[in-house]
Amino acid sequence: MELIDRISWLIRLRWLAVVGVVATVETARRIFPVHLALAPIYAVVAAIAAYNLVLTWLARRLRPFPAGSELRLSGIVAQILTPRALRGMEGEREAARAALFVAAQIGLDLGALALLVHFAGGLENPFIFFFIFHTVISSIILSRRATYLQATLAFLLLSLIGVGECTGILTHYPLDGVWRPDAHADPLLVGAQLLVLGITLYLAAFMGSTIAAHMRERERHGALLAAEVARKARLLEETYERLAELEKAKSQYMRKVSHELRGPLGTIETALKVVLAGTAGESPAAVNDLLGRAARRAGELAEMVEELRVLSRAREARLAAEMSEFDATELVTDVVAELREAAGRGGLELALDSPGEPVTICADLAGLRQVIDNLISNAIRYTPPGGRVEVILARTADSLRLEVRDTGIGIPAVDLPHVFEEFYRAPNARAHTTGGTGLGLAIVGAVVRQHGGTVNVESAAGEGTRVTVALPIPAGPCPDR
Repeated sequence: MELIDRISWLIRLRWLAVVGVVATVETARRIFPVHLALAPIYAVVAAIAAYNLVLTWLARRLRPFPAGSELRLSGIVAQILTPRALRGMEGEREAARAALFVAAQIGLDLGALALLVHFAGGLENPFIFFFIFHTVISSIILSRRATYLQATLAFLLLSLIGVGECTGILTHYPLDGVWRPDAHADPLLVGAQLLVLGITLYLAAFMGSTIAAHMRERERHGALLAAEVARKARLLEETYERLAELEKAKSQYMRKVSHELRGPLGTIETALKVVLAGTAGESPAAVNDLLGRAARRAGELAEMVEELRVLSRAREARLAAEMSEFDATELVTDVVAELREAAGRGGLELALDSPGEPVTICADLAGLRQVIDNLISNAIRYTPPGGRVEVILARTADSLRLEVRDTGIGIPAVDLPHVFEEFYRAPNARAHTTGGTGLGLAIVGAVVRQHGGTVNVESAAGEGTRVTVALPIPAGPCPDR
């Protein structure tokens, strides 16, 4: 792309050169005491304008050589012209073709510049150092070897002019007052001029190509790094999509299984309760004990099935269709009231600190109720008798903050990173009570994330736990999703 852009740049620069040559010639012949060969000079200028028109036409239609062009470059030509940093990169063939197009333009320009110098004083022309500009341009655009070849071409053309005029093979067009009349025929003076010009050309080629090669190498590393990052980003995106599909399939499977199990489990639990109540007749104490255990296990299984249903529902982002506005203060108060009896049975104090005024929030009512219920139930379950569970509800400028604190058994530091994993229970939690499914905090995390909120757990073994949930409060009305 750089080579292609530089083609258009060279063409525009050449139009400026045509105008500059005409302006310089007209100024010089009117102000300075020089006699110029105007006819051949303007013929060269016309030739420059003519071939620049052709180059403009080619550049606009070929850009400069599209993929599939009939032009084929040999490997040697491509290696000579193309900068080393572009080799092996995508579009290398197009870059080689563009480099050939640029090299041809510079060669034409050097030839035209040599003719202008010849018809305007030869080596005594003060603008002879303009040959250096093309060497610098070559170093910026082409390879190092191509730059030295262009510098060699420039030196050969200058040598042809100098030696040709010195020996009389070429006609000398003097610039009166610049050199002495016979200076162009002095081999020592011509040789010294050519030596200085040659050294200048090759120094310019060396310095320009070295700097350009260093910059291209850095650009190459940057391009390769960008390509590698893009490749890994695509791979990561594909992996993420596969994981998302697997997660969705897992959630759908969980939801389907929990839905299919709810009915049979409900029937089993109801039948067991009916038998335990004596509706179907009195049963021996041993049978009642077995039936009681079965009923409790059925209840635990039903609780797990319901939690699996809620978790799968949250992971599939189905709650977005049930967003509504409601009073969060009233919801928290209701849940605390429902669980106060359970806290009392465990010998715990359950306290609520809320604003006392309505706090309207846009959320899924069932999902948020599940979050509050799970957090308080967990605190009650893992707090020994005589402890305290405190629920704090507060509103900030743009969010609802719910905090549940307890003086319970706490969570060891090694287990904190895993508390939101499904079915995970810390060893001290399993030792404290056999109840619990390990899905409570997983549901909390899934529902909170689905609402765009955050949840944070602070705890230490034997020092209680504090869970903080922050949910955003929309500035406007509840969106209809």
